[in-house]
Amino acid sequence: MKRRRHFLKDSKGAVLLEFIFCFPILFVLFLFAVQFAYIMITWHVVHYSAYMGARSSMTVNNLQRKSRAEAVVKRILATVSASPADSKDAKDRADDKYIKLDGWGRLPNTKYLDKQVEVDIPLTDLDPRGVKCTVRFKMFLQVPVAGRIISFFAKKDKTGEEEKWEKKLDEQAYALNPAMLSRYANEMNAGGSGREKELKYPYITLSSSSVISIPYATKFYPLTR
Repeated sequence: MKRRRHFLKDSKGAVLLEFIFCFPILFVLFLFAVQFAYIMITWHVVHYSAYMGARSSMTVNNLQRKSRAEAVVKRILATVSASPADSKDAKDRADDKYIKLDGWGRLPNTKYLDKQVEVDIPLTDLDPRGVKCTVRFKMFLQVPVAGRIISFFAKKDKTGEEEKWEKKLDEQAYALNPAMLSRYANEMNAGGSGREKELKYPYITLSSSSVISIPYATKFYPLTR
């Protein structure tokens, strides 16, 4: 009888049991914190690239605004491209004019930079505020579990089946299972090598616009190379 009472009062295994239940939840929250930290850092770089794209377009003819802005934006966003690459060969990286830094070398993991970056800038001076540069950047979400879940909820153009899934998740009819959400995540196709002929990576689109007033006309500027 005494032994039974002692067993019921014994709490040595309680801490271990609490750890088993709490650790997976805390670990997933940690993954979300890491992924959101990467997203915030990348968004600041995207915003800076939009500002520099607008600023650089003020120095060339109207017809060359977009090409100049794209070159500047891609050079900045190459630092956060984080493209999955199979090798360090030229075919697995972006153009040297975007990624080669004097005295340092080439930036790694830039294979899909051209697919990730989209720049929109007007060729006319109709906007009274000045030159507006809009940058849209497809950011790869490489943190496991958190990346696919964030990509799913950030996806704008959802199919009917995906909207049903989102509704069920909101109603907690299904557990938030990353493996089940993987087929509905916002993904970019990437060519692989060997047995992995085609890979898919979850991403979200970060967008930022910057407007800089321009007190002079550039339509008569000479065309440059």
